[in-house]
Amino acid sequence: MKPTLHLLGLPHTITTGAYSHCAFTGKVLRFSPMLRSVGYNVIHYGNEGAVSGANEQVDILSFNELNNYITKYDPTGPTFIGEVANLGTPLYEEYNKRLNIELKKRVSPKDIICLPFGIGHQAALAGVSGTYLETGIGYMQAFAEFRIYESNCWYNWQSGKENRNGKDYHWVIPNYFDISEWTFQPNKGQYLLYFGRICNAKGVEIVVEIARNRPDLKVILCGQGDATPYLKFPNIEYLPPKHGKERDTLLGNALAVLMPTRYVEPFGGVTVEANLTGTPVLGSSYGSFTETIIQGINGYRCNTLGDWLAGIELVEEWGPQQRQQISDVARSKYDMYKLAHKYDDAIQQITDLQDKGWYTLRSSLGPIKKVA
Repeated sequence: MKPTLHLLGLPHTITTGAYSHCAFTGKVLRFSPMLRSVGYNVIHYGNEGAVSGANEQVDILSFNELNNYITKYDPTGPTFIGEVANLGTPLYEEYNKRLNIELKKRVSPKDIICLPFGIGHQAALAGVSGTYLETGIGYMQAFAEFRIYESNCWYNWQSGKENRNGKDYHWVIPNYFDISEWTFQPNKGQYLLYFGRICNAKGVEIVVEIARNRPDLKVILCGQGDATPYLKFPNIEYLPPKHGKERDTLLGNALAVLMPTRYVEPFGGVTVEANLTGTPVLGSSYGSFTETIIQGINGYRCNTLGDWLAGIELVEEWGPQQRQQISDVARSKYDMYKLAHKYDDAIQQITDLQDKGWYTLRSSLGPIKKVA
């Protein structure tokens, strides 16, 4: 019998499509239907208004309570919702206090508590039985014994940073997407799109340099943050965050998506979202882009300004056939209902520890025919 999964929603958002611009909320949103498709009972804990697709929804904060906490944090509203993700705020303290009470009511020793936001929920686990699994690590601090990382890049980067060996019960599973939400667009667009947080850490200054050198192309900056310092040329335009169909349309109608992240990107989900529509991505030469961008197939990884400009010229020549290939590859690799089986395999290996442990002869690779 499969264990019940207890999925912890983010304290500072609501698990709905309205917060799909938050990568972590998006993963919570898709997690329940993904795991239910392979036979799990999922209980989602989150704020009022959640549409999680879980078997059961447990409300932690009301909509008004959440709004009051966020307003106290910043009366004008944060420019980036992640600014509210602060463990020391009254919001997080109250959320985790209430969450702890609800978990103690429901969690059995053989259940698995799924932590999509790592230490953001650690305070809620005091005295709670069950097994803790961090379900998609794309952040700096991980603490649970069982972990799933977003990319090999991030797993190995963290292992090296912490100067530790690898572990058999740490897995790498890429982020998962509902491919039915994304529409293939065979015709290339006429604008370049930056889609994400508006800040130097994400490389928006590089986008400005690209705009300077390609005044013939419109360059759209879309996302959370203050775009004012970057609107230096008449061909640069700002749009606020987009959700749902608007998000799909904006990505699908771009000539290319630019992702010049300056830090080591743990995954960069926009790469996959763009590719699902058929749009190529130009990204940095390091980080998770080494796994998500196949050079010359679904985009290019770039080092210098010359690389960025050459990459744009190359994708300007791509037509419906190339875009179809981009979409097909993304759909085969990141369909959440296919990746559900990888999550199932990891959870089953955790469950096996209650029996023969590491010495189990069950394998996700297939049945074993010869045993000594």
